[in-house]
Order: sequence, then structure tokens, then C-alpha cells
Amino acid sequence: MLNFRFDAFRSFYLAGIAIAALASCDVLPGALQAKADEIETVDFSSQVRPILSDRCFHCHGPDADNQDSEFRLDSQENLVADLGGYAGVVPGDLEASELIARIRSEDESDMMPPPDSNRSLSEEDKQVLEQWVAQGAPYEGHWAFEPPTRPKVPTAAVTESRWPKDVIDRWSMNPIDAFIAQKLLSNELTPSPDADPANRLRRVSLTLTGQLPSPELQDRYLADPSEQAFEEAVNELMSTWDYAERQALLWMDAARYADTDGYQNDPERSNWPWRDWVIQAFHNNMPFDQFTVEQLAGDMLPNATDEQRLATAFNRNHRQNSEGGALAEEFLVENVIDRVETTGTVWLGLTLGCTRCHDHKYDPVSQREFYQFYGYFNNIGERGIGKGVSANPTMKFASPLATAPPQELAAVQRAEQAIQDAESGIHQRMDQWAAETQQLLQTSLDVKWQQVTLEEMQLTGEGNLEKESEHTVVFQPTEGKNAKNVAYEFVIPGDLSGTSMFKVTALPDKRFGAPRKLAPSVNGNFVLTDFEIHVGDQIQTVQSVSASFAQDNYPASNAIDEDPKSGWAVFGPNVEEQPVDITFLLQEPIQSDAEQPTKLTLRFDSSFAYHVIGKLQIERSTSATDLPKRVTGLNQKLKDILLKPAEDRTKADRKQLLAHYRKIDPPLKAAQQQFSAADDALMQKTGPRVPVMVMKERESDPQPAYLLNRGQYDQPVKDEPLPRGVPSALLPSSDARQPEDRLELARWMVSRENPLTARVTVNRIWQSHFGAGIVKTAEDFGLQSEMPSHRELLDWLAVEFIESGWDVHAMHRLIVTSAAFNQSSKRSHGLNDPDPENRLISRGPRYRADGFVIRDLALQVAGIASDQVGGPSVKPYQPSGLWESVAANAGTRYKPDQGDSLYRKSMYTYWKRAVNPPRQTIFDASGREVCNVRVRRTNTPLQALVLMNDPTFVEAARNLAQRALQLDATDDERLSQLAFWAIAKRPSSSTLKVMSRSLSYFRDHYRADPEAAEKLLAVGESNPDKQLDATELAAMTAVAHLILNTDEFITVE
Repeated sequence: MLNFRFDAFRSFYLAGIAIAALASCDVLPGALQAKADEIETVDFSSQVRPILSDRCFHCHGPDADNQDSEFRLDSQENLVADLGGYAGVVPGDLEASELIARIRSEDESDMMPPPDSNRSLSEEDKQVLEQWVAQGAPYEGHWAFEPPTRPKVPTAAVTESRWPKDVIDRWSMNPIDAFIAQKLLSNELTPSPDADPANRLRRVSLTLTGQLPSPELQDRYLADPSEQAFEEAVNELMSTWDYAERQALLWMDAARYADTDGYQNDPERSNWPWRDWVIQAFHNNMPFDQFTVEQLAGDMLPNATDEQRLATAFNRNHRQNSEGGALAEEFLVENVIDRVETTGTVWLGLTLGCTRCHDHKYDPVSQREFYQFYGYFNNIGERGIGKGVSANPTMKFASPLATAPPQELAAVQRAEQAIQDAESGIHQRMDQWAAETQQLLQTSLDVKWQQVTLEEMQLTGEGNLEKESEHTVVFQPTEGKNAKNVAYEFVIPGDLSGTSMFKVTALPDKRFGAPRKLAPSVNGNFVLTDFEIHVGDQIQTVQSVSASFAQDNYPASNAIDEDPKSGWAVFGPNVEEQPVDITFLLQEPIQSDAEQPTKLTLRFDSSFAYHVIGKLQIERSTSATDLPKRVTGLNQKLKDILLKPAEDRTKADRKQLLAHYRKIDPPLKAAQQQFSAADDALMQKTGPRVPVMVMKERESDPQPAYLLNRGQYDQPVKDEPLPRGVPSALLPSSDARQPEDRLELARWMVSRENPLTARVTVNRIWQSHFGAGIVKTAEDFGLQSEMPSHRELLDWLAVEFIESGWDVHAMHRLIVTSAAFNQSSKRSHGLNDPDPENRLISRGPRYRADGFVIRDLALQVAGIASDQVGGPSVKPYQPSGLWESVAANAGTRYKPDQGDSLYRKSMYTYWKRAVNPPRQTIFDASGREVCNVRVRRTNTPLQALVLMNDPTFVEAARNLAQRALQLDATDDERLSQLAFWAIAKRPSSSTLKVMSRSLSYFRDHYRADPEAAEKLLAVGESNPDKQLDATELAAMTAVAHLILNTDEFITVE
């Protein structure tokens, strides 16, 4: 901590310098300065700032409110500020700079960084800082926060090199190569030789599509491996659906796409149509600026299309909590913060999440600016909790990849217009209906009810009915039984002629479950699934039904729909202990000459235990004989509202009336029926329409944003609502205009003024081909990021991307046609490799493919891969019991699909957040709980075990072996072709000998153990070719399995 000036320490330190100078014969006080002047100039951005950021900013950086010192190193102004007669840094004066005194101190109480901070400086670090101060302490803004400009291509670096002429010619064709060559030459390195044509084609096919090139493309290119032929091959690869699916898969990690909501319950959601939108966008080479705007703010575009609204599901792919007891306010905040962090990572390459609770420790982003950015994403009217499929705003979508026939599509559009037309006049029609119904109600207030004597009754199922009084009965459950599929039957005595209505009232009782206390269930709720009235053998038709209260999705009408799976129930938020009733209006009153007994039957056939009415009474009425349905179908709350004078009805009253009237309005019902029929016809052609979570900006005033104290959802600082804004460090000036809403933010993201988006995006594209980005920390371009390996190249690519019209195809083509990308990946320096991580691009890329690609390659070479594009997620093979181990309820089971669904690409694998697909997890896939843009690669024994034992790879090996055995060829020819199918290049003679010996070994093994052969061939759902000899097929399967386990098969090289 640089809190005080220690004059005694300074005197001691300066004396030490003097003694050291005398000892080295530098007797003049200026000798130290003179020595520093002779030192090579250090670069602030690449040498000094990384030291300050990593070792000093934690205590002396932008987070001023959480520091123990007034001294700050995050700007030129702070660096040289007067700290009370001295300064941390005096440019050009080592002796006067407190910073230098502290880093050279040997006193632990004065030493900087403190010994217990685990941030100690190396001797080289200290020398760099001393040289920097001696040279005047020049300070630069962070390179990534300045808009990129196009640097001059250093062509002379290549043309004036001493490389062979053919190398110079090859490295002079693509601007990328000039920048790479300049760095190689400065490090006294030469490029690696070209990759051979087969490797070159395999490499580019894998990085662009995640697949091997087709046999036709291989034959064409290998017959003429020219530069023109290679570019034509690249264009062909980018025109395939394989390319679109591969790029969409990478975007799914960034978008944290999953098929479930996450958290403990982890219920299923159906956002997969958004995934299909992404595939289509990449297939159409949608410009990246349009791709950005539609995903961030497609709902706010003028005359937004349904597909543009679908695109906004990008920012609804976050987790969604539906656990009991989850607080809506808390998880609303969590959802919005997730959008802030995801947008910050994907488009800005910034760790904005670090500013949720305080100012950023390293980057010039304040906590206030975090919540200003938050304001762009908190205005969609979401609740914060609930299952994703119903977490409004949602819309129903089919796959945008499905072809909609014009006739059916036009019918849907006409029906949608009919609904809009009906909606436009619904308020006027409701007012007219309310006035007429009010008059009818005022004339029907004398409806009289007569209690029914309950004498003869019978119960079917577990439990008993007991008579409590002449008009009341109580259900008594049988101990140890669940009381499901229960029915009550009552025979009503006496003359019931003229009866037009029956009313059943459920009465609360302290013996029953709270809060309703209407049933012996745990919450006092019941589900009446059916109600019937018989006079003799004749059933009486019920014209309409109404209830004093109905639970959401359990309306009173369910009690007469003849569906045992539906019913009338009465639970809900804030319900109390009070009676509820349901009224049934007969189509015709009971005839006066009816001499047969009248029987009422109440059925409770739901799957919920004890959900039966616990205590009830029944009443009948003859008063409604001449009343219209519009009156008898109303519950008491609606009647009370309608009886009010129109001018006295509140906004809430009108809302309830409208909700009821929308169900009965003739024009709207007709339009809805028209739409339902048209939509069903369309679905037959395009597949299901499913609910997708989308963004939908509120039409009212924007929701205010407040700074949250310590990031706590329940501690907003409401004294000052915050204006929306992006971090000021990214703007050209402090008074620059800020984007006003989410649409303007989206457009700013892809504007020339934003210094980050183009850089961040081309860096990820580079990463997809070379295995690591020019900035290795793809998720962080801030002060803690790794310095670009080729900063000028990154800026050149960023400007090229913008000026190409954000053409993604063009950027891929530019990278993969470079000489740098097409070098051989073989190391040439052994253990003395001067570029061990290939950061200088001294050779071609070489890295283990991800788990998605490895599985898809196995299916492809086996000839069993499904080429279906888009649609819902599928469930391939997976070890049993994984879902059950973390299931929130006993019914959660993983059931693998069958048929072609087992062999679809891995990008369509069902992604459960609580249990990620284990194969992908083992091969380092992200969990998709949050956004991920950086590739992580490990090599573990588990990965080898997957390749050896996963049914996918065993089954793929068998099918690959079948392909080989079906050839009319010799063993060596079959083995050579098998290897070529698997790795897209011919095996060497030595490899072929190993394969041949292995085949002989496995023949002997399975000939001696036919049961083992049958067991091997039985793995997987696909059937082995019965025309092939089992021993031969098993032996060739074992050899094919060896090939699928080789480094050549799983590696991009």
C-alpha cells in the first residue's frame, strides 16, 4: 500500500543506489539514469501494462472504492498525481519515483507488491518497470478500446526475405501471410513446408464443416491440387449444410443453448426453432451485422417478421428457475444479468460480470456502467420464474427450415388477419354485451335455491361417504390408501320436475389440508373430472357450467368435457379457506312426468391422491328455465362486476370482463377456429409449432434500472434511476451520444465506433481454424487478456471484416486460403522448439477435435449418419441411470431414441443442464449454464475409454468394417480403403503392415471364440450384415475400431 511517504526508507534506498553506483565505478548520481537511457525502449502495451494489470491493478486499479491506497496506476493522470509532496511515478526520474523504491525494497512492510499477496515481481519485471520510468513513463490507452484502423500490409517482409523463391511467391498472395511472415522473420524463424494435398483438404473440411470431405470432392481435388482447385473446394464446403451446422454449433456454446431450464427441477423447454434459425442464417451467409441486430433486437425492428422475433431467443437461452420458493424478483435480476454478461462476452469480449458488485478491478468499467448496460435488457415484462415453455414473453414457432406451402401459409395469414380484425372491435362489442347482460342480471336476481336431501348415496373406490346432516355429506379416507379414481353417486328423492339447475358446494373443514381445507389432499384441493345427471336410464344434457372460482388450466367446463384427464380444480395463489361452488344448467328442465329416480354422479379420476371433495351439499333450482346461457354461465365475481354501473368499474374489473368475454365473443371465436384449422393444416407440412422464449420490448415507459448494492437483487439504490448506456471507455468521448434502447445498442455493436465487436468476432473465427485465437483469451479483451500474438494482423482482419459488409464466408475463405494455414503441422525443432504453442504460426494447426466432431466423424465414416437438418433434439446412446441420479422427481428417465434419430449429428443431442451429455463432457464441452467462447482441450484416460467402449464407436466400427468387406478386393486393398475412409488419406506401408497383422490376430481370436464375435457384432441398434461371415466381420470390426482410436482419426492436423 502506498499510503505514506517514508523519508527514512527513501534515504536508505537512495544511499543503497549510491553505494551500488560507486561499487560499479559509476560515481555520478546521474549514472543510473544514463544507464537506463542506453537500454532498449520498452513497449508499454505489450511489456508494461501486463505487469501493472496482473500485479498492481488489484489494489491500485480502476476499482477506487475498494482500495487501500490513493495511488492508482490505471491512467496517466493518476500515475503522476501528487500524493502529498511526492508521486508514485516521476517520469524520467527513478530516484524520485515511489513505485521504484517500493518494488526494490527488501523491507516486507514497505515491499510492493506485499509478500503475502502472491503477486511478486520477477527481476525481469522490475527491470522493465525501471526502464519504462527512466524513458519517461509513456502511458497508452488499452489497444482494444481504440477503434481498429487498417495497418499497411508488410509485403516487403516477404519479398525482401532470404526465403526460397517458391516460398516467397506462395507467401506473397494473401495479406495474412505478410503479417505472419514479419513476426516469423523477427524471431528468426522460417515457415514450415506445405501440407500435402490430402491433409490440406481434410484439415479445411474439418475446421469448416466438422466432417471429412465427400469422396467426390476428394477425387476432384487430389487429381488437381492447385490453388484455384483448393479455393473452389473451400467454396463448395461453405455451401453445404454441414458448414452451417458446424458454425451454428459453435454459436450455441456462445448462446448457452440447452433443452432444459437448469436449476434443480431442470424441466424441458422448446427453444430448438431458434437453433434452426441460426443454421439457416449461416447457410444463407447472413451478414454478421444483420445476424447481430436480429438476435439482440429483432423484436424492435420496424415491421418485425416472426423470424426476426424468433432470433431474439438468443437472449432467452438463459437458465430459468421454476423451483418451489424461488423468488421472482431475485431471478428476474439473475436473468437480466445473464444477458448483460453474455452480450458483453460474445460481442465485446469483456468480463462485465466482474462489475456486478463493484467497479472492475482491472478494466475501466464501473459498477454504475454495469447497471446502465443492464437497463437495455430489463424491459420485456418477464416474471423471472416459472417453466421456460410458459415464461412470457413466448411465441409459437415451427422450424424456419421447414418449407411452408404457399396455399397453407396464405390460409394462416388470412386467419391471423381475421383475428386482428376481431380484436380491433372487441372492446365495443364487450361494452354492448355487458350492458345487455346487466339488464338480464337485474331481472334474474330472484333465483331461488332449494337444498337437496342426501339420503341414498354410494362411493366407488377407496374411502367412505358419511352423512353429517340431512343436506351434508363428508368423505372419510381409508388409512393407507391414496383415494384415486373415486366416484360419488347420490339418488335424489322426491319430485324434481322443472329442475333446470344443480349447484354443488364444497365446504371447508378443519380436518382437511390447508390452505383450501376443501379436501383431504395435502393442500385441500380437489379435481372434479366429470359430473353426470341421470333420470332413470336417460342422461340429461348439461348446457353450460359456471363456478365461483376455478384454478388456472382447470376451468369448470372441464367437468363436463367427458375427458377423465381434465377437471375442475380450485387451487391458486393466495387462496383462502372458503366455500366454492359449481353450477350446472340443464339443456332442458326435468320433465314433470318423470317418475324415474334422479341420480347425480361426481367423478374424481385425476392422478393426484385424495383430490376429492371432502364435504359437500347439493342444491337445485327451477328459476333459470327462461334465463339465457349468458347469465347462468357467469361466476359470482363476474356477476358482481356486471351489476356495477359501467362508470364505477375499475381497470381490474374491465380486465376480468374482457378475459371472460374473449372466450365467448362470436367474431373472435370464429376467427380463432379459422386459425386453428389453418394452423393444423400448415403443421402437417412444416412440423410442430412449439413455444419459444423470446424478447418483446414493453410498450409502456421503460422499466427503470438501479445500481444494486453489492449486486444484491433486494438492495436497489432507488435514489437515482440510471440512464441506459455502454461503458464510456468504449466511446470516442465522454459526452458521446449513448444508444437509447436495445435496438440502438444492437446497431452500435456493429458500428465502426465500437472498437471491439469486429476484433472479437474475427478472433473467434481464427480460433475455429487454428485452435486458438490471435488473442488467446477469446472471452476477455480487457487488461487481463493475453496480448495478441499478431496485433496488426488482428486489426487488419477486423477492418477487412467490416468493409466486406461483415461477410462471414469471405473471412473464413481469407483465413483458410492463407499459406500460414496450409503449412504442414509437423514440428521441426524437437525439444528445442522456439514456438512450442505455435503462437507465431510457424507451422500449420494441430489439435484434438472436439467431442461433437469425433462422434460425427465416426457416424460419417461408418455410413450410418443421418443427414436430416434441423428439428427437435434427439437422444443418442447414453449410460443408464445418469438422469435418475439427479432427478427432481421419480418420473425422470432417459430413453434413447430409435432409428435415424440415434445417428443424427451431435449438435442435435438433447442437452440437459443438470446432466450434460457425458460423451461431450468428457471431451471438454462447456456446460452451457453460461456463455462460453473459449475452447478448452485436455487429454485424459476417460477420453480413451469413451473411444474404446462407447456403443457409438463400436457400432460405427462394425458398419465401417462391413463397407470394407463388401468390396471385391484383397485384404490389403480393403484395409487401405478402410483407412482412407476413416482419415481421408492413404496409410503408409508400415501402417498397412500393422493393420494386416492385427487382422490376422483378430481372425484367430474370434475363430477360437465365436461367442465373443457375436457379442461384439450385437452392439448397437443397427443390424449386422447376415451375408458376411461373423468371424470375418468381427475381425475387421476390431481393426476398424483400432483406426477410430488413433491420433490421426481424432486430430485436426
